[in-house]
Amino acid sequence: MAILFGTTGDGTTLPVLVDQFGNLLAKGIPGDEGPPGPPGGAFALPPDPVDGDVLGWENGQLVWVSEPIPPVNPSIFTPVIYSGNGGTQSITTGFSPSLVWIKARNQPYGHTIFDELRGWDDSLNSASNAAVYEYGSQIITTNSSGFDVNNNGGDTNAGGVNYVAWCWEASDTTVTNNDGTIESQVRSNGNFSVVKYTGNQDPSDSFGHGLSDVPSFVLIKRLNDTFSWRVYHKSLPTHGFLVLNENTGVDVNSNNFPSAPTDTVIYVGVGTGVNTNADDYIAYCWAETPGESSFSEYTGNGSTTGPVIDCGFEPSFVMIKSTSNGDWYVMDAARGANKILYPNLSNAESTESNIEFTDIGFNIITSAANLNSSSQNYIYAAFR
Repeated sequence: MAILFGTTGDGTTLPVLVDQFGNLLAKGIPGDEGPPGPPGGAFALPPDPVDGDVLGWENGQLVWVSEPIPPVNPSIFTPVIYSGNGGTQSITTGFSPSLVWIKARNQPYGHTIFDELRGWDDSLNSASNAAVYEYGSQIITTNSSGFDVNNNGGDTNAGGVNYVAWCWEASDTTVTNNDGTIESQVRSNGNFSVVKYTGNQDPSDSFGHGLSDVPSFVLIKRLNDTFSWRVYHKSLPTHGFLVLNENTGVDVNSNNFPSAPTDTVIYVGVGTGVNTNADDYIAYCWAETPGESSFSEYTGNGSTTGPVIDCGFEPSFVMIKSTSNGDWYVMDAARGANKILYPNLSNAESTESNIEFTDIGFNIITSAANLNSSSQNYIYAAFR
């Protein structure tokens, strides 16, 4: 927790108590409980309130309101770790996940990615260009507070194997979206969506993503045939994309993302990875949400005192990729910031002092080329 000091319209200094994420806990006048506050530091308060008003946070501004303004529906995420038992067990996340990404930590087993739209017996592998793999009835099922894993060899619940699961919640309802030229099936909470669509192979095609804002980060995979993952990130150049299952750098080709996405649709060209005729695709889409998610870039300096990244919150998950050749890196709070997994590799977890989490983001503390080569650009995705 921290005490910040804001200045009212008449120059009065007012103490405000916030937690490590910037959430307002109390202030120096009546009306202690409130919605999310600023991410930290000094700030100016709005003009003096009417008696009984409380401090609110709306459209990036502090305002006085008669009742607290409810926060935007959060992009709910959590990393969880567990030990496999070779049988069946329940994993608690605190919500019913719409996307579950599991990786064995101490064995070189593949990544397994499941989502509500495809069904929980169909897996994708972030380190592979393979089509969807059908496990049958022995994989995972979700419940109101998490998911259950069943015996399935090494991928999800082998005895003596340690695992991490990265879990996101979108919605418990699937809706048909006709915002684009291609009809899509969408589960969305406004900040994160799982989208399924069938390609049409027209260069002017687009599909509705169901988010309440412009997507900042999108993963797309063709389901019924072999082809590599396509990654859109707002910090990449026009028409630029990365490949999740490879360590290659940015490719610039308008056949994949011919135009930047809007607040309703994602444009896809005629590239095989995003829009071939009659092929099915899955897309995981995120809009940047203050206090919940951050998608941006940084430039390396080649020093162990590397860039300081301000996300506006303490992250529990950070994914980093060089825009040149280099592996993808994922660190999370459940395993510790020094434990590394690689979305493009099946390797077991490694231990490296590369980054440290802070109250407002993360710091790069390595000169390793994959994270901090001098003058090299890197993109990241961070979740609270």
